[in-house]
Amino acid sequence: MTPYIATKIPTEYFQLWRRLDHVIARLPDLDLGRDQQGEPIVLSCHMLARALGRTFKLKVVDGEFGRGFSHSWLMTGDQRWVIDPYPVGTMGGPLIVDATGAHMPGSALYRKRRKICKVLAFSSPEFRRSVNSIAAEVRKIARS
Repeated sequence: MTPYIATKIPTEYFQLWRRLDHVIARLPDLDLGRDQQGEPIVLSCHMLARALGRTFKLKVVDGEFGRGFSHSWLMTGDQRWVIDPYPVGTMGGPLIVDATGAHMPGSALYRKRRKICKVLAFSSPEFRRSVNSIAAEVRKIARS
């Protein structure tokens, strides 16, 4: 069965989504070290989106998913398609979602918010180190 939305996704973005799916499915559980309080650093959507965005040259968007859940995702070059590598509260991913127009779910579910960057410690050394570690693993998988 071919989902209807698959007939609307441009070939280049469909292939990109498949490549990201391949990489994400092969990502191991990474030891990202510990934070300043000594707690293990857990891979987040914010880290994964940045690592994938850097590797695949995609725009990273920070904002809210649904009813105010802090989230980060990727956008295709035409700004129409959300690629969500680590969906909130969902088993599976990445998702590719049409984000155009009020009649499409992506425009309601994914809302850009700049303030999120200020609330979360995206500039902390632990965060940056984690993104670098994830990006190195992503590059290794993408090359294989």
